[in-house]
Amino acid sequence: MYDDHREYRSRNASGKPSARPTGRATANRPRTEDARPAGADVRSSRRPVSHPSSYSEGRSASRSGRIPTQGRVSRTRDYADGNLPEPNTTPYQDRDRYRSITPKPKSPGKRIASLLAGVGAVAVVALGVFLFAQSLPAAITLNGSTLEVRGDKTVEDALKASGIRPKPGDLVAVDGSLLEADRGKPFHATINGQDVSDLKAKLASGDIVEIGNGGSVEEPSDVIEEVIPWEAQQEGDGAIHIIEGTGQDGKKSTKTGKTSGIVVDQVTQEPVNPVIRNVTPDVGDDKVIALTFDDGPWAEQTGAVLDVLAAHGAKATFFTVGDRIEQDHGAEYVKRAAAEGHQICTHSYDHARGSGKSTNLGFMSHEERVAEVEKGYAAIEAVTGTEASRVFRTPGGNFGPEVIRSIGPLIKAEIGWNIDSGDWNRPGVDAIVEQLENAWPGSIVLMHDGGGDRSQTVEALKTALPCLEEQGYRFITMDELMQYPLS
Repeated sequence: MYDDHREYRSRNASGKPSARPTGRATANRPRTEDARPAGADVRSSRRPVSHPSSYSEGRSASRSGRIPTQGRVSRTRDYADGNLPEPNTTPYQDRDRYRSITPKPKSPGKRIASLLAGVGAVAVVALGVFLFAQSLPAAITLNGSTLEVRGDKTVEDALKASGIRPKPGDLVAVDGSLLEADRGKPFHATINGQDVSDLKAKLASGDIVEIGNGGSVEEPSDVIEEVIPWEAQQEGDGAIHIIEGTGQDGKKSTKTGKTSGIVVDQVTQEPVNPVIRNVTPDVGDDKVIALTFDDGPWAEQTGAVLDVLAAHGAKATFFTVGDRIEQDHGAEYVKRAAAEGHQICTHSYDHARGSGKSTNLGFMSHEERVAEVEKGYAAIEAVTGTEASRVFRTPGGNFGPEVIRSIGPLIKAEIGWNIDSGDWNRPGVDAIVEQLENAWPGSIVLMHDGGGDRSQTVEALKTALPCLEEQGYRFITMDELMQYPLS
């Protein structure tokens, strides 16, 4: 018990206070239950019992059940001061409350649940922002005017907001005549320049929209496609034929309306027609003549022609036949002609023999015409080791539309002539000489070193060349002649 002065008092059996024992004798007195005064408060004198807590379970002192010395000293001091614990209480009596406030590590499951809860909250916020943005009107430019579109913000909503009522187009026949009004396209619309046909097409703020009346729709039809062949356009009348441009076929469709039965032809692609410029070299005051020889090489008479030309320092152009190069020592004469500065060109591979009747590539198929030229080039290149000249002369001079279509892309120019010496008909030396001496500046002379006996040609050359030289003429190749302006 405590008095007003916080001094310890005990009571005897009569209930009267007794003096507190003092001194060492008291301290050394055996402490037994029998020694306690009768009626003394047992709880007041009993040592507090230690109760282990979650905090102290790991300590050895707590496991032993003993109260640490430091604690005992503190409580002894409390006894001395008169600060005793309340009855029936201990320092750890509120153990359950102590445990409840002690932090405990969270399990992984709880952390994941917390994280998912956070993500869910963010998603809810984002959804709310999105739905709010969706509820805002779209500010667009419709046919040049600003317009706010609400609702689903589609082309249809824009039409409702603007009050525009497009007029549908018509259904028309294949020739453009009216079949049924208002049966065409219901409207015409673009969004930012892109055509749209769906009224449910979405709009966004800033879009530029154009809406107008619908267009006509053509009736269903049966269509037959046809090719329009290109045709070379001829210009001029010179002996040098230069092809400019590449021919390209056009296309034509024939439509038959399934509703109207009307039939119309329509060009869907125009043909591209190359131009054949038939030109003449403008040599001015230069007295130059181009001597040309066809159908060789031909045995020794080609060599005889080369001898005459060499004697007068004359250059010529040889239009060779491919299969002639491959026989009768033809390769040797071609090599010699090239080495002496003459121009070697092709006159086809076999002079249109077979279906061409040895006179006209036009009688042959497209594939045969192409082969005549390509094989002729190959025969020359096999001998000279260099690319063959793309200057070409057709057999018989037959350079018609079909021939042009086939071999036009393969050649640079087709060469005709201004003077036909007639030597192929063997009219006699004098007749041949007369034709040669009629030449003029820039003229192209046709002669032959093959195709039969050309002895008259050789003798005519021996007479005509000196005569022309005296008049100041020079004899040049076709490539050299084509260096002059061509008109």
